[in-house]
Amino acid sequence: YPGLVERRHQIIEKYDAALKPLGVKTLSHKTADSYSSGHLYLSRIPGINAEQRHEIIVKMAEQGIATNVHYKPLPMMTAYKNLGFDIKDYPNEITLPLHTLLTDEQVDFIVETFVKTIKEYGV
Repeated sequence: YPGLVERRHQIIEKYDAALKPLGVKTLSHKTADSYSSGHLYLSRIPGINAEQRHEIIVKMAEQGIATNVHYKPLPMMTAYKNLGFDIKDYPNEITLPLHTLLTDEQVDFIVETFVKTIKEYGV
């Protein structure tokens, strides 16, 4: 298990290095007080809407890269809706592949393709 988590964190570091300078927001996987398993890589792309998010997901799929909106977003759950959360306020989240069988070459291809694609949307 430690080796799997370490590999995920290597991938996370590559994603973060490419995306954070572009203003893409991500979940923090490592802080002074915590260290996650690196199970998911959620990216929040600034300035896009839900339709553009869908277009990006399709463009990535056309390049053989499976991305998605992962799980049912919290703002769609009743308890959060009752607190005033609205899914319309979160149109820009996309999950990138993050599994331990990805090679460095595949990770580089994912990064290059994702960066190129989101730059088409003004990022």
